Amino acid sequence: MNHVLKTLLIAALSASACAANATTVLSNNPAPGDAFTNPTGANLGQAISTSGWYYNNVRNGATVGVRTDNPRSGTGSVSFVAPAGSKADIEFLPGALPLAGNYNSTASVGSLSILDSMSYDWYRNGTSAAAANLHPSLRVLLDRDGDIATTGDRGGLVFERSYNNATTPVDQWISDTVTSSTFLWNFGLGLGNVANINSTAYAYDSTLADWKAYMPNAVIIGFSSGVGSGWGQFTGAVDNISWSIAGITSTSNFEVEQAAAVPEPATLALFGLGLLGFALARRKASRNAK
Repeated sequence: MNHVLKTLLIAALSASACAANATTVLSNNPAPGDAFTNPTGANLGQAISTSGWYYNNVRNGATVGVRTDNPRSGTGSVSFVAPAGSKADIEFLPGALPLAGNYNSTASVGSLSILDSMSYDWYRNGTSAAAANLHPSLRVLLDRDGDIATTGDRGGLVFERSYNNATTPVDQWISDTVTSSTFLWNFGLGLGNVANINSTAYAYDSTLADWKAYMPNAVIIGFSSGVGSGWGQFTGAVDNISWSIAGITSTSNFEVEQAAAVPEPATLALFGLGLLGFALARRKASRNAK
């Protein structure tokens, strides 16, 4: 095999491997889709079929679901309707198990050190009353010491535009990508919230690269996007959540399950006539054989 053909073959196989990780995640219910809500102050979650995705941390009247409200890349997206003081997330959690109604990861998808990037599409409805800089955030969920059995060091890193010198448009879909130079802030991880890990006086200017160096043993236990917790009223959506680990990209496109088509009356009548004709033909053939 000459060099050119070998290069083309490798490129084709690489493209095929990436395409195999593009997944369509369907709603639990047919159009208009799901509307998982929880009026209480305790976090509750719900699995989205067997996709590995969950509606999670839903409380105080927020509603989340794969719906047709703000379609993106197809018929649907993940919709959030969150009254002031409520919260709702959508999360990819490997090996998730329910704990008091909410879901928790029990496995890892790889080391933080080999996370290349994350990306997603998001939408903020112009009717939202939450602060103008707020939009659905994107998070990587982590276990800091790499030991899944210990949970006191779990938490995550959060992307928000306001800490990356970008504005928050409304009534349009926006695409954002997190790379090694993107600023991220933390929650949990045994560090409290918004830990200042670098030499600057500002706690929101640590990059993904900084966090990798600071937590060399950290492993990824999920990915998350959501709204709320101290916000004002918010309406919006997310779609096409993606991450790249060691050069392999996984993308989830959220679509609404379509109801099974119901045959038209004329179609049913023709089907019935066909069955009748088949029965008569069999009866005639049976007579001729005697």
